[in-house]
Amino acid sequence: MFKFAPQQGWGGDFGGTGLTVTDKAGAGYVDDGTNCKVTNPGWYLLHVKTADMEMIIEKPKVYLIGDCIGGWEGFEQLFTTPTDENGEFVSPAFTNSGNVRMYTLVEGAAWWRCEYNIFDGAIVIRTEGDQPGVPGTAGQKAYLNFTTMTGKIQ
Repeated sequence: MFKFAPQQGWGGDFGGTGLTVTDKAGAGYVDDGTNCKVTNPGWYLLHVKTADMEMIIEKPKVYLIGDCIGGWEGFEQLFTTPTDENGEFVSPAFTNSGNVRMYTLVEGAAWWRCEYNIFDGAIVIRTEGDQPGVPGTAGQKAYLNFTTMTGKIQ
């Protein structure tokens, strides 16, 4: 079970019956009073719109993009999704040597607003400005563990 708390100390927390939910991923969402609950285990992407008290549940789509696969728009390659909570999202093999870029598809958002990369073994989410380049070699893959927020390129 879970709920959302936009302020520290649970001020303004919400979930459950106070939330309009669209379950596009088959998560088996049910409200549990003031909490949210999914009955089907798996990986899910939650789009939460606090102004509308709305949540959309989707399957996560993690993509590889950029020089390591030969280009940008139209070159995106989908990672595999793990089957357990401690598994890794794994990219396709890099087709080229060059900088590695990764993002999660969020409907209505530019890819670079949902970007992250691996620095010193940690997944670092892009906040402001561009992230430094992370080099990869043709044949390598990226491995992301969002449970531990760690990753590697090998």
